[in-house]
Amino acid sequence: MDGEQEAIAEVEQEIPAIEPEMEADEPINIDEAGDEPEVDGEDQPEPEDDFEEFDWNGKKVKAPKGLKDGLMMQADYTRKTQEVANTRKELEERAARLDQQFAASEEYLDARADLRMVAKELERFEGFDWSAYQQARMTDPLQADEAWNYAQHLRAQKAQLEGVVQQHESSRTASVQQEIAKRMQETHEHVKANLKGWTPDTDKQVIDFALSKGVTREQMQNLMNPLVYEMLYLARIGHEALAKPAPSPKKQSAPTQPSKAVGGRSTPAASKSLSEMSMEEYAAARQAGRG
Repeated sequence: MDGEQEAIAEVEQEIPAIEPEMEADEPINIDEAGDEPEVDGEDQPEPEDDFEEFDWNGKKVKAPKGLKDGLMMQADYTRKTQEVANTRKELEERAARLDQQFAASEEYLDARADLRMVAKELERFEGFDWSAYQQARMTDPLQADEAWNYAQHLRAQKAQLEGVVQQHESSRTASVQQEIAKRMQETHEHVKANLKGWTPDTDKQVIDFALSKGVTREQMQNLMNPLVYEMLYLARIGHEALAKPAPSPKKQSAPTQPSKAVGGRSTPAASKSLSEMSMEEYAAARQAGRG
């Protein structure tokens, strides 16, 4: 036993002691890895500004460069697309109105034609009133009843056709009035925005000028548009300019005649000063009254 314990003790002395490894969870100080010199912020170049400022929907915005062109192209595309859609919608509405007007016009024309036929047929029964009908029944009741019923049918048909015609004419009048009002409003907005020198009194002045030249109000309503308005406006200005009296020409002063010396001789030295005159010129000037 003692020999075994001594052998184990010798083995333990031969095994070197193992140092404990660094734990994985121990924090590492990065600053200790290497002392790098700090760079002064003032020496660093300023980064290039990759943003630009521009107007967008009435506001100032700042966005990366290049985005403005893309937004503008997109806005232009959207605007043009909207314009095309509005134009297409307007054309479709106009086509629908034309179809309705055509159908209404056809119905209106048919009603007028039928009304003329019925009115012509009723002329045969002019004077065939109730008393005439009763008197006719005394001689031939069947024929009198037939004539009376037919006349009543024509009268009812005539009243119905007159109602159709009146309805179409009223609708047509309202449509024309709406079209005139719309055209007048568009004309007013156009000249207000584009006509140089326009004032709130300009409309009345243009209308009064047109009426003074023999244009009727009905003609103005049917023909008025921005071009006609501008022509009347310019014509009124020209008319007023021609009506103003021309300025009287300025009177030209008579040319100055050279002074003459006594005895009828001119004094060429009259424009000279006394210091510039010779003795002869001075004597002549004194004789002429200058000296």
